[in-house]
Amino acid sequence: MTEDKSIHLIERAAKRLLQTGALEESAGQMLDADSKVNGAKPPAARTSELFRRPEIAEPETPRPAQPPPEPEPQRHPPAGLQDADGRTVIDVTMMARSGLVDWSSLRSRVSEEFRLVQRQILRTAFLGQSAEPGFTNLLMVTSAKPGEGKSFTALNLAASIARQGDNNVLLVDSDTKRDSLTQSMGLAHLPGLLDLALNPKHDPSEFVLQTAIERLAFLPVGLERQRGPELFAGKEMGRLIQSLGRRYADRLIILDAPPALSTSDPAVLAPVVGQVLFVVEAERTQRDEVEASLDLIQACPTITLILNKVQITTRYSFGAYSAYYYNS
Repeated sequence: MTEDKSIHLIERAAKRLLQTGALEESAGQMLDADSKVNGAKPPAARTSELFRRPEIAEPETPRPAQPPPEPEPQRHPPAGLQDADGRTVIDVTMMARSGLVDWSSLRSRVSEEFRLVQRQILRTAFLGQSAEPGFTNLLMVTSAKPGEGKSFTALNLAASIARQGDNNVLLVDSDTKRDSLTQSMGLAHLPGLLDLALNPKHDPSEFVLQTAIERLAFLPVGLERQRGPELFAGKEMGRLIQSLGRRYADRLIILDAPPALSTSDPAVLAPVVGQVLFVVEAERTQRDEVEASLDLIQACPTITLILNKVQITTRYSFGAYSAYYYNS
């Protein structure tokens, strides 16, 4: 009796749903057919299907639009000038980043001090009886420790001699450290000295860059900086330096070398150059550090010491630096 009553209630509910449109007509017909068979109870599975709520697909949440990938920054050459062949010409701005002083004032204290230094160097390189092209015209600039101003000295000495107009100068970066002249000028992507040592078949003139200062050229350290220690330790580097001296016999070739107590490179180069300019920072470099460095580069016959970063006072007159450099 209870089952008949339940079936009756289900049928009535189904008819109402059919009338309201919530139940499809085919499902209602299935219910009527099942209820007419001996008053049997519709199967539970079919009954559940009749009253199952229609599934409504949830709308997909739109994904936020991904921004397009940023393009990789392009590597541009340094903002220097270009010659007729499209090669980089180092302008004054690039050299100023490396410490080039303002040479517009011809009688500044700095310019006069450099003129005093260059006279003795040029006399040894070209005018003395012992002058030998390919040897005495090779000048290495170094110091005991980093930060004493040896690159500043090499760059401004080269500019001073070139601006004087009597001699051509080739400034060679032979320092593989990160703060070298090549790095500060933005020329680290160009081949240079180390590439010539690795492959002697290269023509050095292909790597030498002209500067905005007439008579001054620059040779970068090169691309093979990771192999710098082994290249400087080999005999090929010494032969390369001397061949540059003979090839450019009319030029003073200035090598900006790393500090003597930091690497073995100055000791390797000392026997193949005719002169060494050793920079000493005033009030900082210790005497034992200077002596240890001089022992490492004593193979060079002519060593000149120059005192840098002197605190200028009123008791100092022009030419104060001249008392601090000498030939060994």
